[in-house]
Amino acid sequence: MPEEIILDARELEAPQPFEQATEILRSLKPGEYLKMLHRKVPYPLFDFCNTLSLSYQLSSDSSGDHEIIIYHQEDAHILQEAGVL
Repeated sequence: MPEEIILDARELEAPQPFEQATEILRSLKPGEYLKMLHRKVPYPLFDFCNTLSLSYQLSSDSSGDHEIIIYHQEDAHILQEAGVL
């Protein structure tokens, strides 16, 4: 089972969400993924993910909140089987 790390950034002010997420992602190991909850779409974070060769999936709910799953591409099948992706 993959290990979930949660960052609820909905109440954080910039640049805290980006700083906290990048700190987590720099040490993200295979088998771990970041589940980030945000009130905005964090486009700069997606660029950061690309530099680390991390994959991400964005989904939004009717209230306008966003859930971002960031993971190592080689874990995609495990995350799909676990219902994360």
